[in-house]
Amino acid sequence: MSANRVVRMLSGSDAVRGAQKFLEALQDRRDQWPYVHCFPPPNAVDVFVTGAVAIPDQGDDAVEVLRYQVNAGKRFFLRAVILGANVTIVPGQALFTVDRNNPVGVVNKQFMPEHGLTNVSFQLGSFTVEPFVLQRAREFGPLDIVRVKGENVGLSAGDPNFFQCGLFGFEVPTLDVRSVK
Repeated sequence: MSANRVVRMLSGSDAVRGAQKFLEALQDRRDQWPYVHCFPPPNAVDVFVTGAVAIPDQGDDAVEVLRYQVNAGKRFFLRAVILGANVTIVPGQALFTVDRNNPVGVVNKQFMPEHGLTNVSFQLGSFTVEPFVLQRAREFGPLDIVRVKGENVGLSAGDPNFFQCGLFGFEVPTLDVRSVK
């Protein structure tokens, strides 16, 4: 234990008052939702964002299919995705990446790819069946920009062929001030 950290021991009536304060603090927090990575809390707002863009020529740089900016004062929990096209994708014909704060065409060493959602070489989820549900929600902070990028490796380019993507989850306030005392 460091020399500048003092541990105070309480006894008698001080210990009883300390225990009472501890129980009051627990009581104040009992309604907080501890399972945000599994289920939306009562104050959550659903997020359902989709995007589409004509498939670029083979060998071109990746294109931004979808861009979502988390609202100020909120946290975004990504629960499911759709990464695909309106044409059949044979594995390896297209690559999809979900990342945060990494614009297309800008070399950015500080961006963060989402684990397991980088250079996905096949379709995940579907608009006609259901989105691909993530085992654990990915968490994004206030004002983070979540992008889905698509790269054509072996598909026919241009209209009427489109990359189609979706992000599904919920936002919750970063600070809940409903019970100010």
